[in-house]
Amino acid sequence: MPETTLDEHGAAEHGADNAVHADASHAEDGHADGAHHGFNMGAAILHHNMPHPAWEIFHGSPIITFDRGLYAAVNYDYLRGDEAFATADGAAYQSWAEEVAATPDFRVQQKLDANELAKAMAVVDNHSFVTFPKALSFVNQQTFFGTVALLLLFLVVGVFFRRTKEQLAPANRVQHFFESIVVYLRDEVVRPNISHGADKWLAFLSTLFLMILAVNLFGLIPGTGTMTGNIGVTAAWSVVILFCMLFFGMKEQGPKFWINLVPIHFTWAMSPVWLLLLVIELMGLIIKPAALAIRLFANMFAGHTVLLVFLSLGYIIFAQDPESVGLATGLKGFGWLLAAAFHAMEVLVAFIQAYVFTLLSALFIGMSIHPEH
Repeated sequence: MPETTLDEHGAAEHGADNAVHADASHAEDGHADGAHHGFNMGAAILHHNMPHPAWEIFHGSPIITFDRGLYAAVNYDYLRGDEAFATADGAAYQSWAEEVAATPDFRVQQKLDANELAKAMAVVDNHSFVTFPKALSFVNQQTFFGTVALLLLFLVVGVFFRRTKEQLAPANRVQHFFESIVVYLRDEVVRPNISHGADKWLAFLSTLFLMILAVNLFGLIPGTGTMTGNIGVTAAWSVVILFCMLFFGMKEQGPKFWINLVPIHFTWAMSPVWLLLLVIELMGLIIKPAALAIRLFANMFAGHTVLLVFLSLGYIIFAQDPESVGLATGLKGFGWLLAAAFHAMEVLVAFIQAYVFTLLSALFIGMSIHPEH
């Protein structure tokens, strides 16, 4: 569905004349007639807090289009209204358009003709500053800005402020900051939860913490996207934790890993209970990393949704009653004050969620490697 002028966290303000525009992403119906249809909060949440195929601050003017096909499908009505649409040649995108038209997507609200969609794809270049090729169309605004955050983290930690072999102590504030984080994680997270051989896990778990923290904080910049607000990303990290639990658990214990899952010794008298506990523990192997993924995703997604709700209060009132300008303006100002305070709290949440994910990862890995602890 087409974009609104709010950014990823609602920090870019609508102009007075387009606070509630005739955009299909925020309308109850289409906008072909250009009429005022109202503000659709559900569509706004789906757009700003879900993966989007382009980065655009203002509707219709994408700075980067990641997936030309999906962007054209989502914004088909808008692109069809472009004066270049009538003469556009979509032959180069015909096969791509057929794939998009044949693939259901919850963001596409209408059945599209592949030929017309190919023409809309050709028009995208008139609106986009940069357009990714099809090979990179898997990127969206969340993964793009998450990648930028991780690249910046690498440059800071691994290039510009990297410790030399000759250094015996941190040489500047940045090195002190990162070393204090690593020391804290070593003493309060890794060693207490993994016990024997814990320091071997310090580099992995410290990297995990810094990665999550980097994308959480970068996602709070207005106009960007939060990679940890994507369940696919948090699920991928959780799969890595599951692999560590299984691989290193079996490496340390051998086949007894599966037997030691049950906290009681097997006896024929207790066999029904033992088998029941085995089933529960096997389910726990999946539930534990799944809880990691859902916890991180839900907290980040919910936080940005609350921000969007606060920043949309005035627009919602104005959409319901365009004559209530005073009430809409007052709630708009009140919502922005609340959003500013909540945004500050989200910085704390970014640290907490990175810490909790790392802590539970260390705990689960430690339980798998050393079940006696």
